[in-house]
Amino acid sequence: MAHKDLREFIKVLEAEGELLRIKEVVDWNVELGAVSRRMCDKETKGSPAPALMFENIKGHPGYTFFTNTLASLRRYALALGLNKDTPVKEMIRTFHERIKKPIKPKIVKDGPCKENIFRGDNVDLLKFPTPKWHPKDGHRYIGTFHAVIQKDLDTDWVNWGLYRMGIHDKNSTGILIIKGQHSSEIFRKYQDANKPMPMAVAIGQDPINVIVSAAGFPAGTSEVDMAGGLRGEPVEIVKAETCDLYVPTTAEIVLEGEVIPGELKMEGPFGEYTGYYGGDVFPKPIFHVKCVTYRNNPILTGSLEGVPLVDDHIMASVSHSALARWNLIDVLGVPGVQDVYFYPSAASWSMAIVSAKRLVAGLPQQIAFGIWASKFGSSSGSACWVIVVEEDVDPTDINQVIWSMTTRCDPKDRVQIIRDRGWCTALLPRIPRAGRVDFTKSASSIIIDAGFPFEWRTADPDSIPSVANWENWPESVRKRAREILHEK
Repeated sequence: MAHKDLREFIKVLEAEGELLRIKEVVDWNVELGAVSRRMCDKETKGSPAPALMFENIKGHPGYTFFTNTLASLRRYALALGLNKDTPVKEMIRTFHERIKKPIKPKIVKDGPCKENIFRGDNVDLLKFPTPKWHPKDGHRYIGTFHAVIQKDLDTDWVNWGLYRMGIHDKNSTGILIIKGQHSSEIFRKYQDANKPMPMAVAIGQDPINVIVSAAGFPAGTSEVDMAGGLRGEPVEIVKAETCDLYVPTTAEIVLEGEVIPGELKMEGPFGEYTGYYGGDVFPKPIFHVKCVTYRNNPILTGSLEGVPLVDDHIMASVSHSALARWNLIDVLGVPGVQDVYFYPSAASWSMAIVSAKRLVAGLPQQIAFGIWASKFGSSSGSACWVIVVEEDVDPTDINQVIWSMTTRCDPKDRVQIIRDRGWCTALLPRIPRAGRVDFTKSASSIIIDAGFPFEWRTADPDSIPSVANWENWPESVRKRAREILHEK
């Protein structure tokens, strides 16, 4: 089930017809991003588009760049070790079941990630074929599909996260540390103690490692343990060269260094997952890279962000859906919950559809506040739209969701707006720019009860009409219809 490393996953993609090798010269400056964007748009419009391996990047002979890794549900299924035609609902349930059985990593003494080691003045980030993705991006962004590894100052908690990193020069990058995120919680402790924060960045690896890094697990959770659960076997890790952090042994590239409290440098903007240039240009912490290790013939990976659908939207859609289902069913015990789906076209974070049996009054509110109390729903830009449908509606089918909303929901008393809910991410485009920069603003959220009123079930059951769907016909007639159409 598990893939040993990125290279093995690429072989799987090639065997499944999910890889395109581009051998002609491509410029890292905007051109590479345009090719990636074109393929993402094809996938979004219904034409299957493969992952991309750029093998001839201008100014970087001998280096390759891999992208669009998870820009389709087919490749996400393959990353989980499933058939590429697995329905998304089954993928979400598989993710949910596997994270209930985390597996601790296996520590080894050495690994391929240390085949080449450069320290100090020999560090040169500019030798890698890092793209400038969009025309208005402020930097070449080396950190877009990776794992940032940080250790809490006071406990044994090690956090893996995915935070953008724009290159400043040969040995430093910016890093987006947003209030409310785990990276911010950890960094604040180093700031209070006036100590540099050690940090490692793993680039180019089994995509499961990136999936867990981008997921919204609760504080204190070990993402590497969760990666083991999703893989069905432990992740092999090895001690970094310059600090006490441990990194995946098969990572293509590892950056090691520190973030010093109080040191800031202008960074941004960047074409973000919201579909807009986000984060603006304002001072952000600096990651000083003290050591770089990498495999022979390293494969740099990255992800285009921007208008849906791109890697991040597919990746976050499945993981957030699974985590919300786990949180509502296993942690909170909310009655009647069936399935959850964060729509990738809503930038994966913004809209959650939940199907549930109406067992108690006030269930939509209970569901919404359960999601908002979690890590992945805590900002007012996450799950700001919560739509609760009944158990006969498939939340992954937007046609069924819209049908339910427009036929079962009377907006005057079934829609609830929650004003000023929680902290607001700096990347949320629907609040004023000043609030994005200084984190002083919050945004509203909405709960839509898209089912028939709960009280009808006991007080007025005749008001609930029968549904005229495929299941209406007797099984004998349905069987005959399938025979006529030569269906199996």
